[in-house]
Amino acid sequence: MSSSVRILLLVVLLSACRSTQKLYDKGQYDKAYYSAVSDLKKNPSNESALRLLPDSYKEASARYEQDIAMAKGSRDRKIDNLGIIYDSYQSLQKLYDTFINSAIQSNSFSPRNYSSELETAAQHAASAQYNRGLALLNHNDRISARKAYDCLSKADSYVPGYKDVIIKKQQAYDAAITNIVVNKTEQRFGYYSINGSFFESDILWNLNSIGSGGFYKFYSINDGQSRDIRVDEYIDLNMYDIWFSNLATNQYSYDVSKQIQARSDKMANSSGTITVSATVTVTRRVINSKAVLDYRITDAASGRIITSDRIPAQYTWESLTGKYTGDPRALSAKDNAIINGSYNSRPGYDELYRELSRQILTQFNFRMRDIYR
Repeated sequence: MSSSVRILLLVVLLSACRSTQKLYDKGQYDKAYYSAVSDLKKNPSNESALRLLPDSYKEASARYEQDIAMAKGSRDRKIDNLGIIYDSYQSLQKLYDTFINSAIQSNSFSPRNYSSELETAAQHAASAQYNRGLALLNHNDRISARKAYDCLSKADSYVPGYKDVIIKKQQAYDAAITNIVVNKTEQRFGYYSINGSFFESDILWNLNSIGSGGFYKFYSINDGQSRDIRVDEYIDLNMYDIWFSNLATNQYSYDVSKQIQARSDKMANSSGTITVSATVTVTRRVINSKAVLDYRITDAASGRIITSDRIPAQYTWESLTGKYTGDPRALSAKDNAIINGSYNSRPGYDELYRELSRQILTQFNFRMRDIYR
């Protein structure tokens, strides 16, 4: 091994030792312990790590033991304290597992195995969450069912497959879910020939993206009927007042000027400022468009309107092309963009309607996220 490599390794080891010591000095005993284990895996004879390993373990385990004692002696919510006890024993067991799995040989240090205490804590925490979940499920309302699902999920995380928790979780989920059917999607195109087949599928895709984070599922009317689901709410959509203007064309001109540096022809090695100018003539082509979406959400059982509103949209397609006369040095980047612009073909109704729909769907999604959160 070359001397440069030895020096580099020494620097790395010293840096690691200082890092572990800093963590310990800051009171971050967990991190100091794991850092010491990492140091010893790299260098089993690291004296600093060998010293810090038992010290950091003692401090870290004492904190968790203190948390357990406080939780056991607390008269506050028992179900929360059981979770604290489980988490603390899990952290203590992680300290043990990390050392055992590292294969570090030490005659002076041996962490405690808390697997028995962790298993008991898991059973107690799972039992409390399970019983709480069943009690909430018996309330027979959607809000309680959501809370029941959370409790039963925690029970399942403490002890996977605890009793019949899988079945009860599904029951709670089914009771917590709100099934919403897009009952009607009407698009009044009038005398325009437009392909709006994308609209309903885009609506459903966006709604289910919203619902995936909560207890909501959205269906089309045909899908809902074919699945024979329980319908809780209906959404009715009506796109109307769809209008497209004729292509409007107009021309206008504007003058531009700029001061630039220029060399003098009469005196060598001298320069001055001159003003250059140009005239830009622009051809502007425009099509305006607009549409309105009305939406209404009703309760399926009572027919009560939960909410309703309208979302307007306007879109202007614009194409600018141009030419200039005069000095090209007077032109700005914006001027050149117009002059070099291509003569785009006018968009069809489908393209314009897509832009209007995109605006409306963006606003619609914001409002639905506010409702279904």
